Amino acid sequence: MFATVMHGLLSPQNVGMIVRSHVALDGGPLIILGHERPWRFKKGTQAFSRKLERLCKITYLNTDEAFFEWCAIGGWQPVAIEIREDARPICDLEWTSRPAIIMGNERTGLSDEFLLRCHDVARIPQFGAVGSLNVAVSHAIAAHEFKRGSNGVVHFDGGKYAVEST
Repeated sequence: MFATVMHGLLSPQNVGMIVRSHVALDGGPLIILGHERPWRFKKGTQAFSRKLERLCKITYLNTDEAFFEWCAIGGWQPVAIEIREDARPICDLEWTSRPAIIMGNERTGLSDEFLLRCHDVARIPQFGAVGSLNVAVSHAIAAHEFKRGSNGVVHFDGGKYAVEST
């Protein structure tokens, strides 16, 4: 199981798309971090989430300290996805059994201080001339990489949906 953490995201469309990927990939807790009040799931967000936030257990945390405390209490390992040369390529990541996949603000990313407290920092290798991927696309890739590399075996049982077996 993985948790998704949206740290200071600003775009309703990005939040909506991340919620959709989170549900599609069978994520656990969904954390909205760094906002003073709960995220408002209005039309701009719901157009992209397809109102799937109703299926999520959403926790709102105001501060980084509250987040790291939440991780410690729940046994979650914070794994930041960040564009940094010193980050490990995501395909080489050894996933923990309970990663909290952290996506940072669309413009500023995650602070150095925050990253130092994470269990791991991963980047998504890119091959073209684009400097970065959209945060929602990056989340979908990261969550899929976790599911693909987790202990369960994924197979298709005659339908279009994957089935996990351990």
